[in-house]
Amino acid sequence: MKETAAQFEIPGQFAEAIPYGSGHIHATYLLRFEDSTQSARYILQRINTQVFQNPEALMDNVSRVCTHLRQSLERERVRDPERRHLRLVKTTEGRTHWVGPEAGHWRCFHFLEGTRSLDQVDTEHQAHETARAFGSFAARLADLEGPPLSVTIPDFHNLELRYAALEAAIRSDSHGRAKSLAAEINQTAGWHERLTSAIHAEGAADLPIRIVHNDCKINNVLLDAETGEGLCAIDLDTVMGGTVLADFGELMRTSSSRSAEDEAGVAEMAIELDLVRGVARGYLTDMAARLTPQEGNALPLAGSLMAFENAVRFLTDHLSGDVYFRIQREAQNLDRARAQLRRVELLDANRDAIRKIIESAQLEFQPPNGP
Repeated sequence: MKETAAQFEIPGQFAEAIPYGSGHIHATYLLRFEDSTQSARYILQRINTQVFQNPEALMDNVSRVCTHLRQSLERERVRDPERRHLRLVKTTEGRTHWVGPEAGHWRCFHFLEGTRSLDQVDTEHQAHETARAFGSFAARLADLEGPPLSVTIPDFHNLELRYAALEAAIRSDSHGRAKSLAAEINQTAGWHERLTSAIHAEGAADLPIRIVHNDCKINNVLLDAETGEGLCAIDLDTVMGGTVLADFGELMRTSSSRSAEDEAGVAEMAIELDLVRGVARGYLTDMAARLTPQEGNALPLAGSLMAFENAVRFLTDHLSGDVYFRIQREAQNLDRARAQLRRVELLDANRDAIRKIIESAQLEFQPPNGP
C-alpha cells in the first residue's frame, strides 16, 4: 500500500493505511501521512474494473464533475467550499488515477475531516440534510458544459433489463437456490406487472434526461459531524445522464424508514412520514425550480420503483452466488431482497400520503412563475 500511495502527490511521510468504509464495490483504504508539523488523511481506492470496465472514462467523468462543482461553489461564494465537494489527488505524473501492477487502477481523494456518513437515518433532520445535499449536487450540475458524461454502467437503471437478468438467473439456477425461493420469485413477478402499469399511468416512462447521481443512498453523503449539515455527495462513479426518479427514488427508498437495508424483521418495517417529509423538503429545496410538471407528477412513484429495482438486483445476485454485492454473512443478499420487497409494498401503500407531502414541498420551494 505504501508503494501505491507513493504514486500520488501527497506531501509528508506515509504513516499507515487501513481498510475503510462499508461500500459494496471498491476496495477502499484510509491513508495517513505525517510531516514535522501535521498529520493529514486521504482516501485511496482500487477501482473495481469488473463493474466499471472503462476506468479512463470513469475518471474523466469524476474529474469533470469535481472541477465543475468547485467552480460553482466558488462562484456562489459558499462557506467552506472545500468541504462541499470531493477533491481528487493527482498522481505524480498529473493524472487522475494510477495504473499499477496487474492492471490495478487506483485513485486518491482528500479526506474530508469533521464529517460522517450514515447507513440509516434516525431523524427528519438527517433525512432532510442528506436529500438537500443531493438536490444541491444535481442543481449545480445542470449547467455542466462540454460533451455528455460517459456512460459508466450501461443500462444501470434499465428496469426491464434488470428483470430479464433475474429471469435468466432463475432459469439457470447456478447455485441451486431457486427452488426454495418460490414465494420471493412470485412476489417479484407480481410487483413487476403492477409497477410497469404504474409507470405508464403516472407518465414516468418518458421523463427528461438530466445529469443525476444515480446512486443516492444515504451513506453517499457526508454530514458535518457536529451540526449534521449535509455537505458533500460522494461515490461519483455513476454520475451520468438519467432521470430524476433514480435520485429521488433512491433517497426515498433508503431514507423513508428507520430499518436497515438488510433488515431481517420485515414485519416490523414501516414507512415514516416524518422522514418522507425530510426527503421531499430537502431534495426540492434546490430542485423544485428545475423540475418539469411531468417530473413532479412522477415523484411519488419513485421510491417504489427504486426499492423494486434493488430487490431485483439483490435477488439476482443471491441466485447467482453473490458475485456483485459484497456480503458479510450467508444469505445477506436474500435478506436485502426481502427487505426491499417489503419497502415496495409499504411505499406503494403510502403513495397518496407521499404525494401530498411532495406537493406541499413543491409549493414551498417552487418559484411563483414555475420552472
